[in-house]
Amino acid sequence: MQVINWILRVVGLVFLIMFQVLVLNRLNVSEYVHPYVYPMFIILLPFDTPRWMLLVVAYLIGFTIDMFNNTPGMHAAACVFIAYFRPQLIKFYTPITGYESVTSPSISELGVIWFTMFTATTILLHHAVYFLIQLFSINDLGFLMIRIGLSTVVSTLLIVILAFLFAKRKVRAK
Repeated sequence: MQVINWILRVVGLVFLIMFQVLVLNRLNVSEYVHPYVYPMFIILLPFDTPRWMLLVVAYLIGFTIDMFNNTPGMHAAACVFIAYFRPQLIKFYTPITGYESVTSPSISELGVIWFTMFTATTILLHHAVYFLIQLFSINDLGFLMIRIGLSTVVSTLLIVILAFLFAKRKVRAK
């Protein structure tokens, strides 16, 4: 069963990368909105994934996106950053009672509110690192903040919609 879960995860990753590269990267909404959904794979990894594996997987995902976008390590850096802080974010959002029998973050197991908050925080960190590296300056702080904020909102919304589309049918509004 574990092997099948990982095969499905890899298929999901290929889908996310293709959707990102073939659809979202070609979508020119505005200069302020740049949706990135590929971090969803890092968000959905099991809770017990070792940190070293999180970092390696995040780097490989970011490097793959960098190769398609011709961006020198910016996506890889942002992915490694969120992978490094993912355990702390999970601990921050852990309820007092713990996760009982939940093995990975999912909208069907942990509820819409928990998943959206966790996703929004993770994507905010990803976008902050990515856009700071991209601009490499804080001279135009207003533009940077608007870009991070709007891109975070749109990316989070897309990830939550994708999570609903591919979730098990038991969804709680917790």
